Amino acid sequence: MLINIKRDSATIYNVDSDNALGLGFSADEIANGLSVARSAEAKAECRRRIYAVASAEAQMNISASVAVISGKAASARSEDEKATLAGATSMTEWIAAMRATCADLSQAGEADFRADAAWPEVPEDVVTLVARF
Repeated sequence: MLINIKRDSATIYNVDSDNALGLGFSADEIANGLSVARSAEAKAECRRRIYAVASAEAQMNISASVAVISGKAASARSEDEKATLAGATSMTEWIAAMRATCADLSQAGEADFRADAAWPEVPEDVVTLVARF
């Protein structure tokens, strides 16, 4: 993994651990660079997985729909509207679980954050909701 290492006001970009050692960087400086790089990669993977399920546009459209439905009295909501609200709640909870998993995977040095098994499954009602938008 290529990392960036900061020392004082200088930054060395795109260096691997072995070369960083050869350049005189300490193990702590290298570990910090690896941690920052791993965190950035895990966040990118999390974002990619969320958008693979629900694009930014779909999320905005769902949010707008939820806002309109929420303005109605609960007794006036159709079954479709109730399902939309339930799916949106599941989607919000799933995204929160994805972000929490991302934080955990960023800290777990050996965990494979690219493996499907490392991430929460997408709830079926989220899949159904997104397909409508």
